[in-house]
Amino acid sequence: MPDIQIEDEDRGSWTLLGQAAGPRVLVVLAGAGFGHARLREEAGRCAALVAADAGAALCLAAGLMPDAVVGDFDSLPADARARIAPDLLHASDDPETNDLEKALAFIAEAWGADAEVVLAAGGGVDGGRMDHALANLGPLVREPHARISMLDGEGRLIALRKGTVTIDGLAGRRLSLLPWTLQGVTATESGMRYPLDRAHVTLRGRGVSNEIVAERAVVEVRSGVALVWIEA
Repeated sequence: MPDIQIEDEDRGSWTLLGQAAGPRVLVVLAGAGFGHARLREEAGRCAALVAADAGAALCLAAGLMPDAVVGDFDSLPADARARIAPDLLHASDDPETNDLEKALAFIAEAWGADAEVVLAAGGGVDGGRMDHALANLGPLVREPHARISMLDGEGRLIALRKGTVTIDGLAGRRLSLLPWTLQGVTATESGMRYPLDRAHVTLRGRGVSNEIVAERAVVEVRSGVALVWIEA
């Protein structure tokens, strides 16, 4: 069975793909425009489902009823809202936070600050607003890093600094290493078609769409912050 383990200074030992040690909550954003089967499969891995505003409409379209809907409800369609019990609607008009931040605050209160969060956000730029997509990366890259990953139609994304990702059972899948720091990162990759050995990687083509070729692959970031995308 595929398994992805994270080891780093901020989060300790974290199972990204596999049996979670604590509560795992799926947050569906309005930009999560990928297949219903993908959304249902991920919901099945999680203990709870929270929709951020219009993300509730995507949940309903996939045949899923959120455990909670959080936001200012400026984009939640009226027909979708009418299908949701009033006690599941948690409105907030705080102008200093976006719907994702409102949802994360709700999760911290309901399931604890250590709850793992999966953000179903999609690619966010194809037919949508790039500024919203970049703003939604904020919780993912904010330091110290929390146990937050982002799901799209084909894979999942995490932020990593001074740590390792160990991937088992995903040979043949793609992996991308995207430096988040302007100076680039120092990284090592093994079990890959194009391995790295303490290489300095900057944000360009190198590091994108590498292929896992071994039963176990390991990515290590020694300096800087990287976004690691894994097809899974």
